Amino acid sequence: MGSDNPKSASEKKRDILFHLEAYLAKRDGIDKLLKISRYATKIIILSSSSSSSSSSPLISRIKSFESSVGVSRKAFRLGKFVQDLNALRLTSSSKTLSRTDRGFTYLAYGGEGVYYFLEQFVWVVKTGLIPKEYGSRVQKISAWAELIGYVGSVALKISEVKRIKLDLDEEKEMEMVKGRRLREKLLMKQMSIIQDFADALMALGDVRDGKGAFTGPILMASAGLLSAIISTHKNWQSC
Repeated sequence: MGSDNPKSASEKKRDILFHLEAYLAKRDGIDKLLKISRYATKIIILSSSSSSSSSSPLISRIKSFESSVGVSRKAFRLGKFVQDLNALRLTSSSKTLSRTDRGFTYLAYGGEGVYYFLEQFVWVVKTGLIPKEYGSRVQKISAWAELIGYVGSVALKISEVKRIKLDLDEEKEMEMVKGRRLREKLLMKQMSIIQDFADALMALGDVRDGKGAFTGPILMASAGLLSAIISTHKNWQSC
């Protein structure tokens, strides 16, 4: 039921509940909260695996919860590849991008788009509609596409960080507000690079089927949790 006294835009911005409403209205907002839940519970499960409590009913319920959240997150990615298609269309028509940045953009959005597209089929496999034997191959291709996308994304963001630093160095006497905004933008971009590295590490683990160096379960879960926290912060700030 609607309120008789709607708040102004400025009041909504100051109010934590309006901010939370805006955050939860976003697909990414809910997805990242689910991601935090999943990897936090995964760390709990892995931490208890060496103790006598690993077979307790509580741990069994936590494992079931973690598995369900993983499937739920894939459902939130349905149709998400369309945003990458649109980004690629805009890139192809852009006249301002350098050849190098254009290449990295194609790599980033192309890889991510293929990943999100294939994740739809992975979700259908997870729900049991398609036999599991078809899922492993799709997941492997999906992981490769995700990894390639992160390579392009990190390269692009490193280039953007360099440009922001140049702007900060060149404009020594800039307005205080403008300087603060540039520093905030720089910080967010640096955090985004850390997030991409964490996600790329998990994608690499999927590509290697959890074998080899830097693919330990605790490390993967910690990387996932770090990525989720950074992304949640970014999404919260953008609301």
